[in-house]
Amino acid sequence: MKNLRRVLIILFIISITAAAAFAGPALQKDFTLTQPDGESFSAVKRGDEFMNWYETAEGYAVLKDGESGYWVFALRTAAGLLAPSGVHYSARGAVPEGAVKNFIPAKDTVERLRERYEGQAAAKASSARSAAAKTWTSNPISGEREAVFIRVNFQGVTLKSTSEDAKTEIWGAEHSVRSYYLDQSHGKLNIVSADFGDQGKRDIIEITMTSADYNGGKHPDRLLNNDATGDYRISHKNEVAFVTGVLNRTGLDFSGFDKNGDGIIEADELVVYLLFAGYEESCSSKEGRPAVWMHAWSSWENEGNEHIVYVSDDIILGHWSCGGELSDILVKSGDVPLPLVGGIVHELGHQICKLPDLYDTSYTNNGLGLFSVMAGGSWGHKTDEIHGKTPPNLDAWSRKYLGWDVPQALTPGAASTVLTCGTPGNGIYPVARINSPYVDSTYEYILAEVRNPNADDWDGGIGGSIKDMPKSFKGGVLLQHIDERSGSGSLSAGNDFNVYTEEGHQGNMAIWADGDSREKGAGQGGYLSLWYAGNGTEPDTYFYGTRDTNIAKRFSGIVFSGFSPSGEVVSSSVTRAETGGSGCSAAAFPLLLLFGALPLVFRKGR
Repeated sequence: MKNLRRVLIILFIISITAAAAFAGPALQKDFTLTQPDGESFSAVKRGDEFMNWYETAEGYAVLKDGESGYWVFALRTAAGLLAPSGVHYSARGAVPEGAVKNFIPAKDTVERLRERYEGQAAAKASSARSAAAKTWTSNPISGEREAVFIRVNFQGVTLKSTSEDAKTEIWGAEHSVRSYYLDQSHGKLNIVSADFGDQGKRDIIEITMTSADYNGGKHPDRLLNNDATGDYRISHKNEVAFVTGVLNRTGLDFSGFDKNGDGIIEADELVVYLLFAGYEESCSSKEGRPAVWMHAWSSWENEGNEHIVYVSDDIILGHWSCGGELSDILVKSGDVPLPLVGGIVHELGHQICKLPDLYDTSYTNNGLGLFSVMAGGSWGHKTDEIHGKTPPNLDAWSRKYLGWDVPQALTPGAASTVLTCGTPGNGIYPVARINSPYVDSTYEYILAEVRNPNADDWDGGIGGSIKDMPKSFKGGVLLQHIDERSGSGSLSAGNDFNVYTEEGHQGNMAIWADGDSREKGAGQGGYLSLWYAGNGTEPDTYFYGTRDTNIAKRFSGIVFSGFSPSGEVVSSSVTRAETGGSGCSAAAFPLLLLFGALPLVFRKGR
């Protein structure tokens, strides 16, 4: 009967999940890399766990040569990947023929890499997506979610922080992982300690792996790295064996968390996060070892039991997340741990909330950049804080998707309407949703709210990554162009809502005041990307109109004008343009003169 039950459970896994791995983005800041001969140079880490490299100030891709220890120019392989050239990088030296500059991997290369991690189930899901396109409709999340965070020491590698430090960052009343989700959800999502019944409630567990455990109790390091193992199946098998060993080492009975009796512990039944002693690879150099790249992964079915985490003979752990403790770049001493909040919040955004990554997982641009914890905001920090200490608020679409905010809709008319926007969670001015008077806005629309990189709250985490921002700046309107038809319609079907593609378009992108966030090589945005008086000319409000259009060229008729000065409350006039003309300004000012501005200010009911 147990074997039969296992077969049924595996069939159930096939039917519900693509078992993808979801990684956090690399920390994009200037790092100083040093050659064995002492020469140093500045470079930015690009990519995520699936594919990553360093980019010099001149834009050249560099990799570390494993034999010589030198950073060398990278060449593009026939498969579209990067390979070391053998030529040492020097800002003063010659550039070899074929050296890759401003590297953007081809779409099919990225898809192949991700399918390596996601397995055959992902390929099946991809076929299903092409056969039946879906939309990212609301996925409300509320109630309590039990979670346990397991701190893992290894033979020869131990954690530098204490359990009390971790408890403060994860469970504290303020500025913690738990308080972050309480704030974002307006109290609707409450992460609570895992209840192991007779074994008691546990929020933080600390264990030390022994010589009897996986890999002799040593840090698994590159055994979990596909580049090192050379085969995604080996990496996944190794991780499953390691996670299984960790759960066994705790001495706790996890089987009781299968509350619906289907044989699988899903994230709505128990959240499991592993904090590894050692380094976090997404913000460490190649010397920072042993290391793991922050990610979430799952049990999957296509290679047999060795790819499934069993917590008992017939109950499976469906999902888990993990990350490393240290950075040899952000914290030189090696004894000061990274903040936990940003990275864990990002991974739980996948595991609990089923949110997609909002950075561009094809590495073509930066997606929503600094303005969401599901993008570059996972490394949010205030000035003088370590990266990851203060992740910014979830973006307006993510909060809408989760049912935590209900935008107030506006369809512009001939007479101008005064739209007043506030900061996230302000309690007075809701997120605004602006629909087109001409193009179907069931799935495509614009969201507007104020973001303040100098805020005292979570959005202050935007400011630490922005250079030369005046302290007097108090916020501007972030306009988000949303198209819920982009991608697969759910995280289980594909993490592709905001991936750059030439056959379609990204689904959640900011309309910047200082450039085009959709362009290849576009950065993460800054305070000048926001809209306020004296900044920018006119927002580009053209719509795509269809799912498979790459360029937005459908005239939406939405006109924004007359933004008020920077502040935590910013207003603008919204008008319907009667003709095509330029992006959004046609007929705006004549209408304002003819009709005046109607003082319709959106406020939340009290």
